[in-house]
Amino acid sequence: MRTPTLTFVAFVLPLAASSDVVYLKSGGEFSGRIISRTATAVEMDIGAGRIGVPMSSVLRIEEGHSALQEYQDRAVRLPAGDLEGWLALGEWAAAQGLGTQASEAWHRALSVAPDDPRVNAALGNVKIDGRWMTEEEAYRARGFVSFEGEWMTPAEQQAILGDRAAEEHREQEVRQAESRAREAEARAQEAEARAREAEAAAAAAQPAYVGVPLYGWGAGPAVWPTRPTVRPVAPRPLPVRR
Repeated sequence: MRTPTLTFVAFVLPLAASSDVVYLKSGGEFSGRIISRTATAVEMDIGAGRIGVPMSSVLRIEEGHSALQEYQDRAVRLPAGDLEGWLALGEWAAAQGLGTQASEAWHRALSVAPDDPRVNAALGNVKIDGRWMTEEEAYRARGFVSFEGEWMTPAEQQAILGDRAAEEHREQEVRQAESRAREAEARAQEAEARAREAEAAAAAAQPAYVGVPLYGWGAGPAVWPTRPTVRPVAPRPLPVRR
């Protein structure tokens, strides 16, 4: 069994119409409560944490009473043992986008009533064998393992690892076959080059003949002259007229 991987993206949302708002020259804005402000920077608590913004990037600042300030004001007034009050404050903070403060309020409620199903559900706790535990504890108690951001059985994890190992082995075989093919092609090209060199060397070693060779018995020239032999002819006497 696998659980879908959740991707959390942090958005800076306006907490309330009366919150402190820092408008940026780039067009963005931050809403929350201004903690400190100097000539060079302004620091804000936006509920999920604190950020610092250089004044060189600030277009303008509008100060007001933020939802974060409202949470803090209400939390100060709540008695430590007020289960319903802390539970309600946590729900209100969650609706305002104050996740950190909502978790804080619910944990205050949990300290009052550790077995309250509403508080445990708000915190994402589950009940296993009569005991409330976090989601991570519950998965581990049921024998699941966390692998790459997902909860799964050990068998599923081993199956994934086995598939990856098999795929890696197949890819390695393909790489080795391609390497052998390249080597064989290189050897063939080298052999062909050597053959051409041998042919060229053999052609260069052949003797060059000026005439036509003569084969036969007895003595005589080894090669006929390439030009025809001209024999001198004695001139015939002219006739005498009488």
